[in-house]
Amino acid sequence: MFSRFLRRFATTCPPAARRLGLAREHLDIAERHARVRAAWASHLAASRALILEVAARGARRDRALVIGAGDCLDVPVAELADLFKEVVLADIVIGREARRWTKKLPDRVRCVSWDASGALAALAAVRDTVAASDAPGYFACADPGPPPGGEADFTVSANCISQLGLVPGHSLAAYEKDEDLPERCARAAAKRHLAWLQERPGIRLLIADAARLDVGPDGRQLKRETLHERFGLPKPDRSWRWDLAPIPEWSPDFHRVHEVGAWVYAS
Repeated sequence: MFSRFLRRFATTCPPAARRLGLAREHLDIAERHARVRAAWASHLAASRALILEVAARGARRDRALVIGAGDCLDVPVAELADLFKEVVLADIVIGREARRWTKKLPDRVRCVSWDASGALAALAAVRDTVAASDAPGYFACADPGPPPGGEADFTVSANCISQLGLVPGHSLAAYEKDEDLPERCARAAAKRHLAWLQERPGIRLLIADAARLDVGPDGRQLKRETLHERFGLPKPDRSWRWDLAPIPEWSPDFHRVHEVGAWVYAS
């Protein structure tokens, strides 16, 4: 409890995003990682390795942009700073871990609080009154604007596309009577983010949830739900498993496992 208080005190988040649950989600992720660090290790290592691999393909090395940087658990910040003149860590919530990198590498790394969905301020203003039928439209029609810091030579969207609308959707009053609302918000926000990402120059890497699995204690797959097709994404260029919530983190009866996909785009 005390550690959460300290982390919350060291976290900055715009009021609109805080109203929509983004600060709480940031803290929850940090606490889950602390509890299941070993289960997450291979996923985080795979993400870091792939980011470096794709980043090295580009000839231009002025700016790298990481969207959804969070606490940089899955981001090889120091290695990117060796490759690029500037590394921009962008997220709506800026925590102490990201700020530590700006102190370690002040001439190469900076943090920017940025709403990748472009919808949070408008949606937070109507959080208690917006109709369930209207809420996804806030994400579908939003304009995130230009990337923070300007266009980048390498842009990575790091494990955030499925959460852009999902977390805010759970914070809306209309969710109480419409349990499918967060999923509809998630689809709208993800499709808008994908369109925005595809408009960027340079090399872009999207890392996202491709499928969600429930796995029994004996390793038997109990349920599998494909996610990437909902967002209009094809089969990923590469994939691996993330042991997101081993028993009893999510359920006493099954492990929650994600299949993580990676998609590479180049202009």
